[in-house]
Amino acid sequence: MPTARSTPPSPNAGISWALPPGMRATRATRALAALYEARPEAALSESEVEAALAAAGAPVNKVTVYRMLERFAAAGLLQRQVDAARVTRFALAPQGGEGTAPRFECGDCHRQFRLAQGSARVQSALKQVLQALATAGHESLAVDIAVRGRCAGCAHPAEGAAS
Repeated sequence: MPTARSTPPSPNAGISWALPPGMRATRATRALAALYEARPEAALSESEVEAALAAAGAPVNKVTVYRMLERFAAAGLLQRQVDAARVTRFALAPQGGEGTAPRFECGDCHRQFRLAQGSARVQSALKQVLQALATAGHESLAVDIAVRGRCAGCAHPAEGAAS
């Protein structure tokens, strides 16, 4: 599994996805992109992002971190989720045909795993629900389906260390 970078990306480092319109490719925005590229399964809180950016050599204040996360979310690059402890976390947004895939969220390490099995049936049911709500006049609808628990690595750490 890739790990987070310990040094900031170079000014010419490629970003695999485009920055939101109007957002400059500053050291902080490149470091944020690199953070999620290195940890694509991560669902990070603002304070975790702030600490990771500081560790990567791109320290920014809390307000700037929130603004970057919100702009990345508004552009569809990140997805805002509220976990069981009511902490807002940001994860890579589903791309392509993934849509609103149900996911498993570990309450200990906060890693997330998209649940592909049965996803087509879930997508079909969600489409019907959203259409019914839209027909009733509701707008800006969003769906978030999460199963929460402890992942195998957290539930059985000795087994993971033995492999």
